[in-house]
Amino acid sequence: MLPDEVHAAEPGRGRRVLLVDDELSSAEVLALILAGEDYHVTLAADARQALARLEEAAPDILVIDFMMPGMNGADLLKAIREVMPYENVPVVLISGAPEAALRRYDIRYDAFLRKPFGLEQFLRTLKGLRSA
Repeated sequence: MLPDEVHAAEPGRGRRVLLVDDELSSAEVLALILAGEDYHVTLAADARQALARLEEAAPDILVIDFMMPGMNGADLLKAIREVMPYENVPVVLISGAPEAALRRYDIRYDAFLRKPFGLEQFLRTLKGLRSA
């Protein structure tokens, strides 16, 4: 079971990230690393949980795994984009599949990382979104 939140050392100073990934161990490691980089991370193990988390607090950045049971990342992203406050929130899609496999979906995202990706690459990607 995922913890609901992992807080940065100084809560409220970092950007809020909603991290949606059904691979619990990977999500927890990423959340801990992000917390150490002054991000406030909320975890969701699936699309349903992600939608519930969105009702609780608005994120500054979404990190969404594409391949999840039930509603996949593309369908989740479409559902999120339909809600006005979230239409411009930056999105990083992560997947074990190549990015070309996502082209058949009509979705807009800001960055793509193919699993397995390096932590430095992940942090650079998020920092690039931070300055946007």
